[in-house]
Amino acid sequence: MTIIKEVGDVESLEKIYRGTFEASDREIFVTHGIGHVRFATESIVDKYHAHPFQAGFPDIAIVHNGQITNDGKIRDWLKSKGHVFESENDTELIIHYIVDKINDGFSLEEALAQSVEELDGPFAYIISTPNAIGMAKDKLGLRPLVVGKGNGIMAVASEESALREVSENLTIYHMPPASIRVFKL
Repeated sequence: MTIIKEVGDVESLEKIYRGTFEASDREIFVTHGIGHVRFATESIVDKYHAHPFQAGFPDIAIVHNGQITNDGKIRDWLKSKGHVFESENDTELIIHYIVDKINDGFSLEEALAQSVEELDGPFAYIISTPNAIGMAKDKLGLRPLVVGKGNGIMAVASEESALREVSENLTIYHMPPASIRVFKL
């Protein structure tokens, strides 16, 4: 997994990364990707805390919109199970939570469903693993999550207008509260 992230406005980032993914003398094979334009509300604004967020698990990354309001309780529980956190970021908490559930034998689908039940607060997140992309939305549906599918494309965004920029011909699905989806690759 390759993570590319930076702090700055879109125009500045485009100048920095223009040509990074264009054809070169080596072939690049990409199966999926996630990205996020983030307005930090719960952590510092720096490159480390920018999304996609990765926390000691090199093949898992997450983008997250919202807050986990029972962060302290869940973090203490995960620490008691041996998890070591690198930040106070609630997005990192979600990664540890999902990894813990998967390590306990649950599927990604089951781990996502349990996160919706056990994590409190307004949230929507997308998590990338080597063979799937999963997404979850909080019980009250306070953060938007919109899926678009069609013409060999599967895209997810917080606003339908962003999906329409990808393709006008997508079938749009607004995820309801307390919902999860997993797309296997």
